[in-house]
This record gives sequence, C-alpha cells and structure tokens, in this order.
Amino acid sequence: MMKKQLERLRPRYFRYGVMAGLLLFAGIVRSNAQEITNRLQGYFKATSDTTLYSHFTFDGNGKVDIVGLGDGYYFQKGDSLIIYPDKSMFKFLVKGDQLVGVSEWVGGGVWIYVKDTVVENKRSDPEAADRIAGLMNRYYDVTTKNEMAFLDGTGDDFSLEIKNLCDSGLSKACLDYAGLKMIENMGGLGAILEGKDVPLKKEGDPEVLALIEKALQLGDMEGYAVLGGYYSMLQNQEKAKEVLEKGSELGCRRCVWAAFSLALEQDAQKAKTGEKKETPKKGVKKKQ
Repeated sequence: MMKKQLERLRPRYFRYGVMAGLLLFAGIVRSNAQEITNRLQGYFKATSDTTLYSHFTFDGNGKVDIVGLGDGYYFQKGDSLIIYPDKSMFKFLVKGDQLVGVSEWVGGGVWIYVKDTVVENKRSDPEAADRIAGLMNRYYDVTTKNEMAFLDGTGDDFSLEIKNLCDSGLSKACLDYAGLKMIENMGGLGAILEGKDVPLKKEGDPEVLALIEKALQLGDMEGYAVLGGYYSMLQNQEKAKEVLEKGSELGCRRCVWAAFSLALEQDAQKAKTGEKKETPKKGVKKKQ
C-alpha cells in the first residue's frame, strides 16, 4: 500500500523538484546578470592634476560632458563604465563614488563624485534611456571585435551591424555609418592614403545627409559637428560655418571649437591669398 502511494506521488515531486531547480537556476542567473543602464549622474573630479581629463559630468541620460570641451556617450554595465568621447573609448570601474580609469588615456586616474555641485538630471524616461544603454552595449560588443573596421567603408557585416543599430534608434551609430559612407564616397581608405583626387558633390551625398538628419531628429546635437565637418570636407566652407554656428547656439560644444578652428583656417587662407597678391613680380632687365 505504502509503495503504491509513493509511486503516485513520485511524478508530482519530480515536477516540483525540476521547477525548484529551474527557479534556483533562474535566481542565480539574475543575481549574476550585469545591469545595463545610463542612470549615472553628477560631477566627477580628478583626484590628481596629472590626468588629461580634469572632470566628467554625467546627465543621467546617456550623455557626458568631457572637461567642457564636448559631449560624449556613456553606459554602465555592472561596475564597468564605458565612455565614447568620439572615435576612441574610455573604460572605468565604478567603485562607490569613485571612477577608476582602466583603459588607455584614463588608465591610473581616479575621479571622485563631488556632492555639492548642481548638475541637471535629464533622465525623464528611464525605460527609453536604458533601451539606448542596451544599444550602446551592443555597439560596444560590435566595435571592440572589429576595431579597424571603421577604415573599410560600407558593404560588410560590420557596417550592416552599425546600420541596424542606427535603424534601432542609436544616434551614434547613425553618425558612424554616415562616416563610413563618406569614406566610401572618397574611394575608400586606400584612395585617401594615396591622396587621390576624388570629385565630390559640393551639396553632399543625400544618404549621408539623411543619416546625419536622423541623428539630429533623435536629439543628438553632435550631428551638427559631423555635418559641419562634412561640408568643410566638401570645400563648402560657408555652409560649414552656418551649420556649426547653428549647432553652437543649440548647445553643441564640439561645434563651438570646430567653428573657431574653421574661422582661424579661413583667416589664414585669406592672409595667404593677400600675400600672393601683394608680392611684386620681378622684371627682367634688358641687356644694354
């Protein structure tokens, strides 16, 4: 009798045992999972004056002001913090209220959170912000596996991944893909290194312009810096100046420095042209 009761109960206990095991495994996975977010917010100041970067200011929404010179992108995965100032990358470990640099350019540096500073928190939609952080994590995975792929233009698996990230709403990927198209339009990296003269349309490639416009529509003011640089590359300096000035007015810090650099370049070119005009031509004396 007892044996039959045990036989009837065995399937139930087996099911419950499997379920308990699965729940335990799921709990372990969750506890080991590294949260991906960009909620870090505030002003972090370097503890030493030997570092190149005196401070970073995080807006709690994926953008970081780097020593007041321009905005970068950031996300945090577990205790790892990744910052993209432009084409390079900084990596830190988050230890309490400190950021410890562990990659090139920031390695060995320590930045500490300064509590008595006022920094605007732009985290208005946490769910949307963390979705972008997830896309940035995908971007990190793709780019670290293909560090030299940006030199190849479009038409490979890497560029397709970048385009997919752009289509998913990652503005940085849109600007990167626009850069890949620019390289392609110039004949590829080989043509650039060889100094080949590739004719480019002064008004710009519609696909490149559309990619930059998409980044701007996603709220990324860095698009103005890329657009200004693109027009400058096309030798359309007046349009470049117009774009950079507009970006500066809208809060694009990199545009301010780019516009200043462009103005210096134009002044130098004018001075050079003026010198050529003022140089008198030497006459040839006739023999008597």
